Amino acid sequence: MEIGLGIDSRFALGPEAHQRIARDAARLGYKSLWTPIGSDRGPFDICAVWHEASGLATGIAVVPLSGWSVDAVASVARETFERCRGQFTLGIGSGRTTSAVIRSMREAASSLREGAPGVPLFLGALGPQMLRLAGYRYDGAALNWCSIEQVAWSREQVVAGARAVKRDPREVRIHEYVRVCIDDDVAAARAAFAKMVLTYALARPGADKTKGYRAHFARMGFGDVLDDLERRRDRGAAEDELASRFPDELLRRVGYWGAPAGAREAFGTLARGLDIAIVRLVPSRRNDEGAVRLAMEACAPR
Repeated sequence: MEIGLGIDSRFALGPEAHQRIARDAARLGYKSLWTPIGSDRGPFDICAVWHEASGLATGIAVVPLSGWSVDAVASVARETFERCRGQFTLGIGSGRTTSAVIRSMREAASSLREGAPGVPLFLGALGPQMLRLAGYRYDGAALNWCSIEQVAWSREQVVAGARAVKRDPREVRIHEYVRVCIDDDVAAARAAFAKMVLTYALARPGADKTKGYRAHFARMGFGDVLDDLERRRDRGAAEDELASRFPDELLRRVGYWGAPAGAREAFGTLARGLDIAIVRLVPSRRNDEGAVRLAMEACAPR
């Protein structure tokens, strides 16, 4: 299993800090560096900065095609692939697209292979249809917020998709962000981690609970808890209260929070069944370079 490091814009880091972190990530045994995307090309440029400083492979996971055109993604991915000397992976997802999602992502794979030749393509996938599509059309499946059992189930779907087109399932890699929130103040780390889960797991008022992340968390057994939290939210409960009511036993199924001691072991457990496991950092009381170093050293592969 390959261990990577994931850092997003919640951490306040300048170019020189990114360079230092990339070099030290290589020294600590990380094999790749990853970041999500926003509305601009900044994260692509960060990938190039990381690679130029450390020689490590880099990746974006995941560009939502509801906010980007395929042509624009292909152009910047092709440029970043060249700047990273062929060590760059592009993850894409449907984002907020709700119409003909499977067909759109099938067509996107073909367009991106033509517009960004050679760039490995991962599909952000949660449900069975998208996972099977990853198996027969993509180089990998990018998972998110998965329990160990959900990783195993996801791989079964990917394998089924690959075999349906007589493809070797071993050609399709399974990638996931495994989130960790490291802080000696365990209560602060727990609160920050729980709030991060809430931003994904709770359905917006009036939204379809059978779609997207809400359905994903329900498949893992979070449904009753989320129903209760959504009712409390709709009655005016504050985020702090909702976070405090999220059961620890469920939170521990999808990530780690707490002191540095024990973080590496917990991450290793949560990463079972993955080909590429990414230590995705969640800020707690601090979001500076020191906070990044504390977490990356706590979870370092060696």
